[in-house]
Amino acid sequence: MSARILVVTDLHQRAVLYSALVRLCEQSKPDAVILGGDFLHGTGLLPYGRTRQLTPALCAVELQGLSAPVFFVRGNHEDENWFEFRDAWRAMRDRTPNRLNGDLAVIGDAGVVGFPCTMGQETAFSEGRPLGGDHYTHWLDLLLADYGDAARQLWIMHEPPTGTRLSAPGSVVEGYAWWRDAIFEHQPRMVICGHDHLTPMRNGLWRDEIGSTVVINVGQNMDGPLHATLVFHENGLFHADHLVA
Repeated sequence: MSARILVVTDLHQRAVLYSALVRLCEQSKPDAVILGGDFLHGTGLLPYGRTRQLTPALCAVELQGLSAPVFFVRGNHEDENWFEFRDAWRAMRDRTPNRLNGDLAVIGDAGVVGFPCTMGQETAFSEGRPLGGDHYTHWLDLLLADYGDAARQLWIMHEPPTGTRLSAPGSVVEGYAWWRDAIFEHQPRMVICGHDHLTPMRNGLWRDEIGSTVVINVGQNMDGPLHATLVFHENGLFHADHLVA
């Protein structure tokens, strides 16, 4: 078995980015699509960017054009707007969106862990299953105990781990130190994050390493083009292509 997984972050309800994602999915034909946080936007209109911003419900409508299953990881901008998105999704697909919030999914033969976001408000996205006060540590231990090596394959986290060249040191988008510590300790094959839109584009650098783990940050320009990562898993090996659409 193998897996092709398309990962994007930080769409922020921008119409141009959602449309590009639909086109890219048609072209790349992944087995699954993962939106790694901030696919919604929690504070009204963006203060930057010139292109149209969708409502949460219209974001759900746009994603109906995707032929592959979609999984959602929370970013700091998913809050009560999740309810509007979820209800629109349910109305069209008659099922709840697939959330990865301290959970593991098996896609093809790849284990994919969705990390919680330490910023913003988790209450709406948790759908009545909050991870609890120590949720930045205990849930990963449980997944590792239950799934073993499958929980050390592909990690999706909205906030980048600190200490790489993929986010701005000392800034509000630097990331989270415990994610870096967890990567050092468990050495997953690959980590994909977002949150810092500009540093990867400014430096032309999308990939770094923490020990033997490959770390990728998919930065976005709010007016496009869309940046995405297509992850390939075959025979126990991971590699990723950077795509621009």
